[in-house]
Amino acid sequence: MGPSHDIQVLMGEVRIGRGEDVLRATLGSCVGIGLMWRARGLYGPAHCLLPEAPNPTFAIGAKYVTQAVPSLLALMRADRARRSEIEAVIAGGGNMMPHQPPARHGLIGVANAAMAQSLMAETGIPIVHVEVGGEIGRQLTIHCAHHTFHVRTIGTHGAAAAPTSPAL
Repeated sequence: MGPSHDIQVLMGEVRIGRGEDVLRATLGSCVGIGLMWRARGLYGPAHCLLPEAPNPTFAIGAKYVTQAVPSLLALMRADRARRSEIEAVIAGGGNMMPHQPPARHGLIGVANAAMAQSLMAETGIPIVHVEVGGEIGRQLTIHCAHHTFHVRTIGTHGAAAAPTSPAL
């Protein structure tokens, strides 16, 4: 087994990993959507800033949740018949400025997380873990070789960070 390849998934990015790849997205109000297709050994996180594009876009990317989900499915070549084999994890969507009033459309993190969950339901991809909201950041890590994911909290206002690492 070779060394792992650490891949940082930055804001607005969607990436695909396999083998020894370790995929990481550090999230605040952004939402991370991790798709895991264990049967194919194929994994893909998206780091989404906003819930919905003002105009439909077919470009590969993850600025918007509505862009990220089709982008991940296209990059994974996941046709409708096989989508039930894929599992999703959703993390992030925190309120990173708790002392400011919400924008006119509400809290962006809440809207991001709600859109991600709605699109997973529409695509028929089961969600195996959701860790969103609050006034904290999170880091979503997917270990491709071990078929596991891990969500770590960041900035818990004095509380100890509590990592989770459910097996897929």
